[in-house]
Amino acid sequence: MKKTIGGAAIIIFGIVTYSFLGNDQETLETYKERILRERIERNNFMSTSHESPFASFGDTIVELKYFPINEKFKITAKIEKIGSKEYVTLGSSNGAPIKYLKYAYAHFKIDEKPMKLLILKNYKDVRGRLFTGFADATSGESTYGAGRYIDLDFKNANRITIDFNTAYSPYCNYNDSYSCPFPPKENILPIAITAGEKDYKL
Repeated sequence: MKKTIGGAAIIIFGIVTYSFLGNDQETLETYKERILRERIERNNFMSTSHESPFASFGDTIVELKYFPINEKFKITAKIEKIGSKEYVTLGSSNGAPIKYLKYAYAHFKIDEKPMKLLILKNYKDVRGRLFTGFADATSGESTYGAGRYIDLDFKNANRITIDFNTAYSPYCNYNDSYSCPFPPKENILPIAITAGEKDYKL
């Protein structure tokens, strides 16, 4: 039986992969140091934790692969909350449908091109955690073909920072016993997001 893992349920270290505008005081140097530190922590978790998707493989040293940190992909997004309760059913890697609450849209630009991402909420999660799953022109090439995730944590903000340098692959990229939701169709971005985690199996 495959384990189902939703985007917001995969928060490993409690690292929040977003920031409000007030965090813009962080320097480029300290920002890069923080991202590198988080990547080291993720490798350590994957290598040592009994909750790691690699745990069933026995002792192993995991070194995930990443694009170089690129501040271009740390973007400010305007939030459009979805007032009524709307749900979306996503396909998954094992074929079982998974239902999420449509929470908001994030509107932003990259290279002056307007884009948006649907932000989802796992309504069965008592903590109400948010995430977005996306695919882009790197999917199936240098990144996991079924898309990547970014965890989010905000309530009433009108603008947030979404950092694609923190984008990560779902557990099914590492271990076929997991089942992971595919991104919604509107979250297929028409550009290459050369930031964040690369495909582990390439």
